Amino acid sequence: MPLYVSDFLVGTLGWDAASVGHYIRLLLVQWDRGSLPADTSAWESLTLGVGEHLIQLEEKFPICPDGLRRNVRLEEERVKAQEVYMKRVNAGVKGAEKRWGGEPDVGADESSSAATSPPNPRMAATRGATEARVAFDLAPTIKKQGWKPFLRSWNEIVVRQLLDIDKVTNGFRDYYASPKGVGKYARGPQRLLEEEVWEDDPASWETQQTEDATESMSMLDEIMGGE
Repeated sequence: MPLYVSDFLVGTLGWDAASVGHYIRLLLVQWDRGSLPADTSAWESLTLGVGEHLIQLEEKFPICPDGLRRNVRLEEERVKAQEVYMKRVNAGVKGAEKRWGGEPDVGADESSSAATSPPNPRMAATRGATEARVAFDLAPTIKKQGWKPFLRSWNEIVVRQLLDIDKVTNGFRDYYASPKGVGKYARGPQRLLEEEVWEDDPASWETQQTEDATESMSMLDEIMGGE
């Protein structure tokens, strides 16, 4: 959920901390559920004690034509975020279908599984599981370990920083199609994410034989104590 700091400070100028706290919670509820009840007495179940602050808050959430309350600015941002997310989901699904010919991933296990259908659009702005799965599944099977940690890192690195999903996914795809990506010492998806593989120079992925030798010598060095 985007927060326009200057606008928020101006819009809540003179409010006490409790009013601001209730306002933030109501904004979060709207972002998550899509709306607030028209009857402000029902807000007590959403944020206890809000009834004492309705003078400031009620006007921030006017009643819409469908009979529910929404903050107009927040709803505009929520709709935009959903549209962007669904475009990325559809692009990811099409890319996967093109790559795999629409065949199901028979070998997938629970550790690397995710819903094949997009999340509820109402929650779309805060979930990136479908997109993360597309990138994760580009890795060889033996490298696809730790789906849940990968998803957490994806949300932290890609979703929250609003990175270009196509650029990130293409970085994964190009790496695993390169000599380095199919080599013995290919990095797993978690490392690619943490090391921002999409910023790498693809030319550096063409030197697998040299890197394998370097990695082997490094391991031998450790075994022999650096002698």
